[in-house]
Amino acid sequence: MDNLDVLKLQKENFLEFYRNNKMRITVAGAVIAASVFGGFYWATYYIPAQESKAAKALAPMHYYFKNDSMELVLNGDKGRRIVSAKSIADDYGSTSKGKEAALMVSIAYMRTKKYEEALKYIDKTEANDDILSAAILNMKAVCYSNMGETEKAASQFAKAGDVAENEFAAEYYKRAGIHYETAENYEKALNYYQLIADKYPTTGVGSDINKYVYKMKAKLGEYNP
Repeated sequence: MDNLDVLKLQKENFLEFYRNNKMRITVAGAVIAASVFGGFYWATYYIPAQESKAAKALAPMHYYFKNDSMELVLNGDKGRRIVSAKSIADDYGSTSKGKEAALMVSIAYMRTKKYEEALKYIDKTEANDDILSAAILNMKAVCYSNMGETEKAASQFAKAGDVAENEFAAEYYKRAGIHYETAENYEKALNYYQLIADKYPTTGVGSDINKYVYKMKAKLGEYNP
């Protein structure tokens, strides 16, 4: 069979396949075209429009948040047509301003000691840099700590330290160590105290960290002065 015969056979096979599957091919093509158009519309028109609406709604909220008006942040004021940060976070969650609103809401809930609610909105936030990422993890840790979930808190503090990798890391690691110590997980507590001693000995936290290291070694039967 020469090349012309092969090409002819391939063409016939394709035409037969198309005849037998014409509807499925047409539907698949329409779905692909719709998804491409939908993605273009979403990125070019929908998201920018939502971002603009969220920014406009959130603008007055900065004043109330700065002045510690947590009730307004969480519930708004219908009489004055002030939209709550909570509503903005719920309605515009796909936008950067919606995520900023979620951060406001989570802080407001923490200040009012509603830690479970705070955690829900912390998960709706987003960080664009390591400092904020670490701070958000620290917020989660504080919530878990206040809820009595000590090991979960310790884990989040440790993650905050891993992300930070700066002078704040020592403080996060110390908090992780203290929480693991409270949970009587002395081996993990020692790991984080030792990490501070090794990596951040010149920080304020690192200046007296050896006493925590020795304490954990004593608990584990490893300290022989």
